[in-house]
Amino acid sequence: MMLQIRQLFVKRRFIILAAIIVGIIFAVATFFIGFAVGRKTSTVSSSSPNTTIETCRGSLEGYPVSGSSVLGKYSQAAIAVDNPECARIGRQILERNGTAVDAIIAAAICNGVMNAHSMGIGGGCVMVIYSKQRNKAYSIIG
Repeated sequence: MMLQIRQLFVKRRFIILAAIIVGIIFAVATFFIGFAVGRKTSTVSSSSPNTTIETCRGSLEGYPVSGSSVLGKYSQAAIAVDNPECARIGRQILERNGTAVDAIIAAAICNGVMNAHSMGIGGGCVMVIYSKQRNKAYSIIG
C-alpha cells in the first residue's frame, strides 16, 4: 500500500515537472520569436508600382497604410490588424496567391505574438467576404 502511494507521488511529481519545463521552453521560444520579429523595422514595401504608402493620422499612433484609397475603398483586398508587421505578413500571403483565410490565419498568429495582451478570451473576429459571382457581401462576427 505504501509503495503504491509513493509511486503515485513520484508520477505526479514527474508530470508536474514535465509541464513546468514545457511551459518554460514555450515562454522562452515565444519571447525570442517576438524579440526577433520586433527588431525588424516596420516598413511596408510592395512589388506593385501602383501602390502608395500612407499613414493613418491618429491621436496616439501612426500606422503605415498600403493602398491608394484614402477612404478605404479597395479594389482587391484590405488587411486590418493591430500591428503593421502583421498586416505586412497578411499582405504577402495575398500577393503570393494565398486565400483570404490563409492571410487571416497568418495575421492572427502574428498578432498573437506581437500583441499577446489583447488576444485572449473575449477577443473577436470580424470578417467581410465579398462574392464577385453573386455580387453579394457576407459578414462573419465571431
